[in-house]
Amino acid sequence: APGRRPLLERLLLPPSPTASSDMPRKRARATESVVVKPESVADEAAVATKRSTKSRRKQAASPPSATGAGPFPTHRSPSEAEARAVHQALSLLHPEVIEELSKPKQEEGGCGSRHLVLDALVGTILSQNTTDVQSHRSFAALKQAFPTWEMVRTSPPAAIEAVIKSCGLAEIKTARVQAILQLLHDERGECSLEHLREASDEVVKRVLGSYKGVGAKTISCVLMFCLKRFDFPVDTHVWKIALALNWVPKAATRDQTYEHLNAKVPDEIKYALHVLLVKHGKVYKNDVKTLRETLRHCEAGGEELPGEDAPPSEPTAVKQEVKPEAVD
Repeated sequence: APGRRPLLERLLLPPSPTASSDMPRKRARATESVVVKPESVADEAAVATKRSTKSRRKQAASPPSATGAGPFPTHRSPSEAEARAVHQALSLLHPEVIEELSKPKQEEGGCGSRHLVLDALVGTILSQNTTDVQSHRSFAALKQAFPTWEMVRTSPPAAIEAVIKSCGLAEIKTARVQAILQLLHDERGECSLEHLREASDEVVKRVLGSYKGVGAKTISCVLMFCLKRFDFPVDTHVWKIALALNWVPKAATRDQTYEHLNAKVPDEIKYALHVLLVKHGKVYKNDVKTLRETLRHCEAGGEELPGEDAPPSEPTAVKQEVKPEAVD
């Protein structure tokens, strides 16, 4: 019957148009003292919504839990079994990723992985359209030159731009970071987002989505890496591989892909599957041929993979060139 093709066939055949167990990641509590403001998180969400309506682009992808059907209600892939099969295959292809995920986390500043919410947001903004190495370097330089966000808020833009120039688009990123800091200072009296730590996913998305230059991927990174929520960020690598696997229609945008996959991928593998897809995209340049071969191997019951065609374990970092207005 239509739509009932065997799992392996759906995963392995190119789209017509175009293992480790991961423990659920629970929400972490703040360890530092947080100044409680009189305004409630709900009040802030209402302000953010009003602000977005007046002057800022709202987040394109609404949360799947709120919309239910999502952008592609008739597109069945990926099923839970498909998502888990790809997770298993990628775990075999990139065992170093699973090993790394099992280690105690250090605050290295990858896409949203810092402890403080504002640090995570700014770090993710700096990571847009550049490599991890360059964004880490820029964030470390920024914190060294300006130890507090209040200093970043009040400093001349040129001084900030000079410090973060290695991550690219320094003028745009500086303007956006300083605008966020100024809004926080005006509305809350301090440069902090710790009040969002216990807020619902919907409120976090609404508040962060009201800031210019903060889109679905940046918000999802903060939710998953920093706030330890069940969310599934979709960067360029995840998007391209999802298209190749026919997990979304060929015309799906990156934000539509996020909304669709965030509803489809099982919560307990969201974190690992995201990291695995990003790794695979960097190593294989978003090609899925080796992934399909590995899926066949897994379906046949193989325990180990032949290594003749394995690429170098440390690939050259790939930078996605995007026009400045398309940042995030």
